[in-house]
Amino acid sequence: MDSTMPAGAPSPTPPRGLRSLHARMLAGLSEAVVVTGRTHPGGEEIVHAANPAAGRLLPGLVVGVGVADAGHDAFTDAVVRARPGFEAEVAGRLLSARAVRLDDDGTVGAVVDALTCWYLTDVTEERRGSASLSRAQARAQFLAEAGRALHGVLNLERTLRTAASLAAGFLAPTVLVMLADGSDTVRWARADAGAPRPHTGEMARADLRAAPRLHEALTGRAPIDPWVGVELTELPVWHERPDGPVLVVPVPGTVVQGVLVLVGADPDAEVLPLGEEYAVRVGTALSAAALYREQAHLGHVLQASLEPPPLPADTSGDLLVGSAYRPARESLRVGGDFYEVLPRTAAGRTPFLLGDVCGKGIEAAVLSGRVRQSLHALRLVEQDPATLLRLLNVALLDAADLDAAGSSVTMPRFATMVLGDAQARPDGGSRLRLATGGHPPPYVLRADGRVEEVDVIGSLVGALRDAEVGATEVLLAPGDTCLLYTDGVTEARGGPTGRDFYDEERLEAALAGCVGAPPQVICERVLQLLSEWLGGRDHDDVALLALQAAPRRTREAP
Repeated sequence: MDSTMPAGAPSPTPPRGLRSLHARMLAGLSEAVVVTGRTHPGGEEIVHAANPAAGRLLPGLVVGVGVADAGHDAFTDAVVRARPGFEAEVAGRLLSARAVRLDDDGTVGAVVDALTCWYLTDVTEERRGSASLSRAQARAQFLAEAGRALHGVLNLERTLRTAASLAAGFLAPTVLVMLADGSDTVRWARADAGAPRPHTGEMARADLRAAPRLHEALTGRAPIDPWVGVELTELPVWHERPDGPVLVVPVPGTVVQGVLVLVGADPDAEVLPLGEEYAVRVGTALSAAALYREQAHLGHVLQASLEPPPLPADTSGDLLVGSAYRPARESLRVGGDFYEVLPRTAAGRTPFLLGDVCGKGIEAAVLSGRVRQSLHALRLVEQDPATLLRLLNVALLDAADLDAAGSSVTMPRFATMVLGDAQARPDGGSRLRLATGGHPPPYVLRADGRVEEVDVIGSLVGALRDAEVGATEVLLAPGDTCLLYTDGVTEARGGPTGRDFYDEERLEAALAGCVGAPPQVICERVLQLLSEWLGGRDHDDVALLALQAAPRRTREAP
């Protein structure tokens, strides 16, 4: 425009060559450009101009013809309602449009009212790529969250419930996870989208024969079409007709076998590859949980075999027994200290023992179990305590030689021990035969309050071929108590400084304060005082065994 022209003056009509140049510029655009306007106020919207791209994106649009005649409702609605823009599917493509109002500069004439230029862009691929990216991000986020939720659960039933709950509403409206672990029972968990918690249960493996395709998927005997018809209504887990298609995905696992059943899954939503990736994570979690369960069961069985056995419920009234035990690693409930009281033999003797193997924890507990089993076998051929201890010493040395030759695992092999037996005396007391090897000497608490240390010593058991065995006899009058203990009692560090030993003097004083108490009460009282002395500090294994000749009043009680 000439800057010397007065304001408001009409612009001159561009030369024909310039109009041709404008047309060529519009023709080169990939963006559609359409000019619309009414022939008079309130009249029909007419297409006044359009570039070639407009013909491709809006087929049927003709210059000089009404906008509505092209048959594109979304575009017509936006033009008629004078919208600033829109995004809609037009002729199978997703178009994004914006409108620019053109001021009449007099070049068109008074016959046209409200000219609008529309710029339309094909965003189909852009939106499709964005949607695909969003779906990929959602899938990645789902798998990541599933991995975190399933990782470390290590409880088989909880893992099964979690696997079903996570997938319900994302992979399919309803998800069923089934698990077979080699037994005759199949565990399952079913989750429905929006339900507060999944349903769980068990079914007999034989019931799966009613759904042979599902049985094949669960056992992994043959590959199956994931979209097979599955007879869910034939199973105890399902009572209604499945709502929608059913997708079956085997769950890979090294310890267990499983299957993921997605009910109502969209077959066009790429659920199968995502379901297979999810099934891998579920299989890993279920296998880990199943393996942990097996190991925990094995550990429980072994632990139960290594724990101190219960004391005999009946010693015929002439001998009362009590015990206390506190392992160094209390979470394991087992350690290197051990004790045992056996039922009375045909000869009228009650065998007992208390010992301590070197080391702590499960390794020491294994050796203590070996010691007890060896003594059980040796008692079949020998009853004398001193001879038994010598035979045990040889057995432990021979076993240590075999371990050193055939195993890379170093096991403790030394032990200290007091073993013996008790026999009733005519005067109502008991005669104890004792044999010791490297163990602290027992104490005797007399009924009148005196505390006496039994004078007996011996060499470590399992250390030397010519080990020295200490042997003696102790006579208990009615009401007297013999206390056997491990060095975890006297060597416990604590007190005001946290470094002082509990030592023998404190143990003797504790015993002196238990005159007239039953043997179980004596053991528990000593353990209580010891715990107070430790004050929560670390400690060694502790074991106490008390043998008491029954007081006369106990014998005379009805």
